[in-house]
Amino acid sequence: MADTDTQAWQRVELRADVLTLLGKLAQSRQPVTLTQASRHYLSLLLTLDAQRDELLFDAPAGGFAKLKPRSLLDAQARVAGYGLRFATHVDSLVDDGSLITALPQWVEHAQRRRAHRVNVPRSMPIRATLFPLGGAPVRVRVTDISTQGFGAHVRGEMADEFHPGRVLDGAFGLHGSAFYAPITVRGVRRRGGEMAMGGEFARLDPEDRRTVEREVVELERYWRPRHAAVG
Repeated sequence: MADTDTQAWQRVELRADVLTLLGKLAQSRQPVTLTQASRHYLSLLLTLDAQRDELLFDAPAGGFAKLKPRSLLDAQARVAGYGLRFATHVDSLVDDGSLITALPQWVEHAQRRRAHRVNVPRSMPIRATLFPLGGAPVRVRVTDISTQGFGAHVRGEMADEFHPGRVLDGAFGLHGSAFYAPITVRGVRRRGGEMAMGGEFARLDPEDRRTVEREVVELERYWRPRHAAVG
């Protein structure tokens, strides 16, 4: 089936980049949704204190009722066309009702995907082998694909081989054809004992691009009657 998620989330862990993204959020004065259990608070990030590793959020209508120190919060916002989300915890409530939380160690941000991705069913497996420089080859199961990149599941114990920005060589086995291409890791996320990763083709020659385009068309043909049956 076609991938309906138009956002490709990328985890950012470098402190300087985390500060940059949160600084843009504070400057933009865009609303931030803070979620704790089933409660939602609509707020603004007022200031970012890099010396104290603190964030200061404006008091929403009704205040931050029932929040306690160390409560975990999930934050989500949009800045300049991209999504931003992160987890933090309550530090303290200020007398004026505003909220101080901890600076997160990492954030996730997402930009709209530039190419249409199609999910790969388990009945039509696409396998790929990624080659970390100086490391052992890593086999992955491709879960979606486009002419720009792919998503894949990787065994959790191989997580140390992947981080956003890393460039790897890749060998991809499609149906009746194969190609090699360098890829750049764009995002990683743990799912139980597996890790989900997103990769971007760093370079595809014209013939390999046509190979991927044909694969996308075949997958679309596979999903089309199934969508019609559901509808």
